[in-house]
Amino acid sequence: MPPIDLVGEQMDTDGSPSARAALVAALDIVDAAPSERLERIVRIARDLFAVPMSYVNLLDDALLHTLTPNVPGEATTVPLEWSFCQLTVQRPGPTVVPDTAADPRTADLPGVTSRGIRFYAGVPLTMPGDVAIGTLCLMDVEPREFSPQDEAALIDLGHWTERALAMGLQHDRLLEVVEALAPQPLDVPGYRLAGISVPYGDLSGDVHDWTAGDDAVTFTLADIMGKEQPAALLAAGLRAALRQHEDLLPVAAVAAIEPRISEDLSRASAFATLFHARLTPSTGRLDFVDAGHGLVLHLRSDGTSEIRRSRDLPLGLHPGGIPFRAGALVLEPGDTLVVTSDGALDLGDGTIDTLTDIGRTLRRAPDTATFLQTVRLRAAEHAEDDVTVAVLARDAAG
Repeated sequence: MPPIDLVGEQMDTDGSPSARAALVAALDIVDAAPSERLERIVRIARDLFAVPMSYVNLLDDALLHTLTPNVPGEATTVPLEWSFCQLTVQRPGPTVVPDTAADPRTADLPGVTSRGIRFYAGVPLTMPGDVAIGTLCLMDVEPREFSPQDEAALIDLGHWTERALAMGLQHDRLLEVVEALAPQPLDVPGYRLAGISVPYGDLSGDVHDWTAGDDAVTFTLADIMGKEQPAALLAAGLRAALRQHEDLLPVAAVAAIEPRISEDLSRASAFATLFHARLTPSTGRLDFVDAGHGLVLHLRSDGTSEIRRSRDLPLGLHPGGIPFRAGALVLEPGDTLVVTSDGALDLGDGTIDTLTDIGRTLRRAPDTATFLQTVRLRAAEHAEDDVTVAVLARDAAG
């Protein structure tokens, strides 16, 4: 292999160190605990090639970061100029140095002079835009040959590593998207809307939402059976479908989306409970559909409360052709409506009485924000499912 002149070499725009550093920063895994996905790859590489050392590394402008240290206490960050991998990211395909002490490109590197590394082989790891952000590499303390078949196998392992890294990047992006779907604060004179969703894992199958129009506020809470990414994707689809029909009364909106949503849920072997309401602020009237949800607490200003149970089946289980029932109530001045997902029952004894306990906690709290923070802390300690709690309160008469 001809020598690679690193002195004065110019990289194209897509492969510039700054682009590489930006992608490495986006992955946000340099300081994280070692990933089992990556650890598995380097274990297989060591066994497959019978080498004592294999690493997945990320490279930014000045440093090499090892994501898979082979032994406890091993340095995980070194200057890029000390590394063999500075060679690898400069070209596509494998970089192989059969005898590092005999190769002028590597003979003076600390890995050779201090650690006794005598063999190196690596492949660049690229991300979208063909930016080389790191390497999968092999090292040995003895010189050795590396056949074309070995190079092909190393390339395959490199592609596997790229997919593992991309999964992390896509997962982080999905978290950003889900976070962006959280409802924005609404200023509705005479009313307060607030909510919190605490996923059991990284992603939640719950969705709460509200939007404001001409003398109308739509208010929604849905709970998709399941957890994590599949449930989160279905929840986002349900939210989008309802937003397309936010100008309709709830019974008409649910009727419009039900055939397609139920088809999607059926394909995923899932169902969704849904409370979808439309508030007329001038009167306090709340028209709603409760599709198998039944976790709605009406706190009245006189200190009494009522749990409003559902009489319909969830989306995905409701018989086709049978309309959902339309419900209505009035929020008088000082009244509050609390709607939760069924994961909130884990905050108590698991029975419907927990909903009443949640209402008492809200009444005792100095404000809604403090109440929701209490929910968040308790959910983090006790819940075994996604927990969502949404509050719609009408101010007391002045």
